[in-house]
Amino acid sequence: MKPSLILGYGATGKDIEKYLISESKKYVIYDDNKNIPNELNFQLEDITNLEMIYVSPGIRKDHKILNIAEESNIKVTTDIEYFNDISNVKIVGVTGTNGKTTFVSLLNKILNKYGYKSNVAGNIGISPLNLINDTEDLDFLILELSSFQLCHINELRIDTSIVLNIYEDHIDWHNSFEEYAESKLKIFNFTDNDQNNFLGSVDEELNINDALLENITVVEDINNYFLPNYFDEFVTMFVAICSRFEISEVDVIEFLSSEPSAEHRFELFYSKNGVNFINDSKSTNLESVNKASLKVNNCMLIMHGLAKGINPNKLVLSNEIKAILVPQNSEFDVSMFKRIVIKYESIEDLQQLIKENYRNFNTVLFSCGGSSFSDFKNYVDRGIYFKKMIEGEI
Repeated sequence: MKPSLILGYGATGKDIEKYLISESKKYVIYDDNKNIPNELNFQLEDITNLEMIYVSPGIRKDHKILNIAEESNIKVTTDIEYFNDISNVKIVGVTGTNGKTTFVSLLNKILNKYGYKSNVAGNIGISPLNLINDTEDLDFLILELSSFQLCHINELRIDTSIVLNIYEDHIDWHNSFEEYAESKLKIFNFTDNDQNNFLGSVDEELNINDALLENITVVEDINNYFLPNYFDEFVTMFVAICSRFEISEVDVIEFLSSEPSAEHRFELFYSKNGVNFINDSKSTNLESVNKASLKVNNCMLIMHGLAKGINPNKLVLSNEIKAILVPQNSEFDVSMFKRIVIKYESIEDLQQLIKENYRNFNTVLFSCGGSSFSDFKNYVDRGIYFKKMIEGEI
């Protein structure tokens, strides 16, 4: 039996490994940045001796191994495609720039509440292969799908496809906004029934082919729901999707009204001296900062992270942002707001600046606008750090 190659040994790669072990299948591993044990370490000269390649989401399409695999006619798949080949469970696919994890989690919860048997997997943090023995009794498996995952997927059967929104993000990986948007819209190629295609708000500069839109329900009329924990754009799409499962608008609003915001997503976690502190560490692009700025008043905004090639002109803040704290060597271009910009030298220096200035505002908003990898493992690590910094010292 030929071994398969796990290309990329992050969370997805390790889940693929667990599945292959459970099936007593041979495998080897290649990762550009990790040391792999010698007995499992893949050597490039052995590429023609592979059964197939399981590619992880973060691997670029032009990776040398993928190029050789294509030339050598070696099958390349993903954990999601392979799962779909061996399981008949109906899939609800959810992608978009902002709100995917929250949407997937809440959709799963409300479906279960109203009698459906469902579960979640994908970019939310668990490979569907981990659930392969538990899907027979499910009505639906809800998959959160990132642009990286969709970029690698070529075959998939989806019952309902949802693109929540499309704004600039991950341009450093996709090379252009058009390529990024294309990876998101690709999900509609996999839907069994065109009536179950849903598209939310998109950047005004994005031109989508009219022929594609003919087979999609575009949710563009945003209703005013005024729920404190969720943006109207999010709620409008959630109502539209729940109607597909025969859950009424009244029931949806009642449900969302009782649901707190997700941790690290516009999370009000602390108040002192009349000032609210909001952790929005999951904000990793400029559009999410823009949206957050619309829900605050007299606010000190704190940004952090790597800009990922996003056009700086996409930062369009509400007039309620009265001060902006950014790292000294930030990739963010905030020159248009220079009158209210305060620069901090390090994440440690940030605490003192907040302590000295927070009383001048009604809100302190940690809505980062960039990826966390400059200082932290991920947005969760970053959000926890910020909350501890505030709760312990302010």
